Amino acid sequence: MCFVCVEEKLNQFQKEIVYEFKDKALLCLALTHPSFHESQTSAPTNQRLEFLGDSVLSFILTDELYHRFPYSDEGHLTQQRASLIRGKTLSALAQQINIHDYILLSQSERKINGHLRESTLEDAMEALIGAIYLDGGIDSARNLIIEWITRLKGEIEENIPNHNPKGELQEWVQENKPNSKIKYRIINENGPAHNKHFDAEILIDGSSYGVGSGKSKKAAESHAAFIALDALPGSSNERKKEKS
Repeated sequence: MCFVCVEEKLNQFQKEIVYEFKDKALLCLALTHPSFHESQTSAPTNQRLEFLGDSVLSFILTDELYHRFPYSDEGHLTQQRASLIRGKTLSALAQQINIHDYILLSQSERKINGHLRESTLEDAMEALIGAIYLDGGIDSARNLIIEWITRLKGEIEENIPNHNPKGELQEWVQENKPNSKIKYRIINENGPAHNKHFDAEILIDGSSYGVGSGKSKKAAESHAAFIALDALPGSSNERKKEKS
């Protein structure tokens, strides 16, 4: 493949992921499948970046969950992380950004649709994450990873098993304040259409029990319920704090 053709593909892919590399060589390397240099076995491929990207992805998700769920124990956090990136999630993320159209691989590999193979997509996705981390730092990698996961699966809170603070709060109210009414209201909304931020207040019998925030109304309400549970005696959050 000629240099001009490769450069055109790289430019198009950067538009696809809405990220412009300062070092285009990193992007090119991230997309270079081991088969691309068939006769040059020592030529660099995306395997080292894949190794790095795997760790970057794990760290970002671990850090995100650690701060979003302050009372989850180690075992639960591990389950939560696995639920976000289990099974075919990586290859689905890769397909979402059409990375298969830009992977550089040999003609023989492309003829057998090697660019569509799940393992190839997963490797390229991890290599891309590693390249973005090296090029733009951890914040650039974090922003894109969270955006990709949210676009594919919805808000992180919605994908976590056994995490339903609104349901837990409803149960607490039914048990401790059976005649009380819970109300959520959005008190603030800002940001561009592609990156909205919401603040939600939770009221029980007209009294405020906290304000939560999130990138969707549902996530903000869920966070508000979590904060309310944190202040209520006998709630699951309160019990977790007592154990810690």
